[in-house]
Amino acid sequence: MADESAWRRDIKHFLDGARHRIRHHTGLYADEDLVGAVLHACRSAEAGSVPDRLPDALLEEARREVAARCTRLVQAADRFAARDIAEVAALRVQALAAVDRFQDVVMQKCRLREAGQSGGAFLRRRAL
Repeated sequence: MADESAWRRDIKHFLDGARHRIRHHTGLYADEDLVGAVLHACRSAEAGSVPDRLPDALLEEARREVAARCTRLVQAADRFAARDIAEVAALRVQALAAVDRFQDVVMQKCRLREAGQSGGAFLRRRAL
């Protein structure tokens, strides 16, 4: 159980940083790289919790969705674009929801990995 709480805490820590960046993104500064920062947090959360690094379609889809939502938020909040506050707020909520879905996928993958490493798998093996 301690391992489960540790990887839950790590995943939440990395993705809370991404959520903070999304909530506070203004689009006013040229050096803001929201998409890169959020995807870096997603990769960090995934690397710390999913060591096998096998390609997973569900995880890839969740990562693409996060990138797409953040890109739309960046475009809507751009300082040179016509900024609609309601649209920016709606896109911000959608980006946060995409990060939440990514967190759910990563945690589900961790749970499946932990279930595969339980002691029951060793008990079911045939004796030598």
